[in-house]
Amino acid sequence: MIEEDCAIIKTTKGHRRVVKAFGLSPTRWWNKRQLNAKKTWSIPDHLACLWDDLDLITAREGVTHPLFPMRIESLLLALLADKIRTESFHPDGPLDSPHWSFRKRMFTPGMTDDQILAPVNIIDYVLWYGHCWELETNMIVMKTKSPVRRSWALIQNMSNIHHSRKLAGRNAVIYGVMTDGSKWVFIHLSNTSRYTIKVFSWDNERDRIIAQTQDIINQAVALHRKILSRSALPTPTVHQSSSCQIKEMSAPCNGSDDESGRIIEESTYEMDIEPLAW
Repeated sequence: MIEEDCAIIKTTKGHRRVVKAFGLSPTRWWNKRQLNAKKTWSIPDHLACLWDDLDLITAREGVTHPLFPMRIESLLLALLADKIRTESFHPDGPLDSPHWSFRKRMFTPGMTDDQILAPVNIIDYVLWYGHCWELETNMIVMKTKSPVRRSWALIQNMSNIHHSRKLAGRNAVIYGVMTDGSKWVFIHLSNTSRYTIKVFSWDNERDRIIAQTQDIINQAVALHRKILSRSALPTPTVHQSSSCQIKEMSAPCNGSDDESGRIIEESTYEMDIEPLAW
């Protein structure tokens, strides 16, 4: 089934358009180790209980339960917090250590603040290891009810970041995750514009999901340590070079069904979005 999922991803119209627009190519067989992380983290008892309880009360075959995002958030937060504690980062501020930010929107050349925002431009979680004007993130995460068929939106946002950093002469490696809490699509995009895709199922590959996420977080911590001695941002910044930026989103109105409106489901978005022109 997992192999079939990867095949489906690569044959969707949106995926083919993104790959063509950004000049991407599949990773060569000897470099697919980028998504072969081994289990390194012991699940805390409180998370194990939470996840077991979710499995117990939401076991409905073929249905994505509204509580499944609890898996995503608890995993992302706990893994990074555990790493920061072991690395002894001083919690002076949000930019003093790698950190998650939430509900961001992707801005590319030609977009304006008042432009109607398509769901595909919204990123649910961004793992920052440095400054936003440098697009110093090595991982973005998006939620969707159809992670396999909608993963083209993830690689599109990854490619925007990758292309902008590469244009400015920076390290452009980035990972992405698209998930409904049950099926997890991991994508790795290398400096040479080669991409690797792997799909994991929470039901029988939870350890591999945890290990892969932890490995990416470990890389973010290593990248952060490399820039600790930087006294000022490079000039020009990645944002100035490319006009690409990840910005804050306004909070949803009280009583609005934000989640149902945000999740990428409408096929029209796949048909209407044009590849980015640089």
